[in-house]
Amino acid sequence: MERIFHQDLLSQLDNAPSGLDGDQVRLRRQHLWISGELANRIFNNERQVYTVYYPQRKALLLAPMSNEDFKALHECSLVMLKDRNRQGDKSLSLQEVIIDNGLDDQDRPLAYSALESLQLLQVVLGTDD
Repeated sequence: MERIFHQDLLSQLDNAPSGLDGDQVRLRRQHLWISGELANRIFNNERQVYTVYYPQRKALLLAPMSNEDFKALHECSLVMLKDRNRQGDKSLSLQEVIIDNGLDDQDRPLAYSALESLQLLQVVLGTDD
């Protein structure tokens, strides 16, 4: 079931609107920063999110804690979204993911795909080099 979910879901994410916008999703001091506007659209003001990193795709998937389907289909971790400023920007630590997978920890904007209907955010952390 997980394989079917991934194939379906990831093909949908490939066609979802994506961005490389430093104001929406970025890596900063080994933390994932998400704009308040995007976080609200995807996570609907929830304080905790499920995360899972897939090294073969170099992609981090995030979903709100209320997304029980995501939890059932992925071996994921539950993490707290931290408030960063009055604009509602959120962040979470990626230090463990970066170290465990030998990823570049340089501050930079990150490519992402957002599927609001599934309450899912995919963030690309690596490159295909």
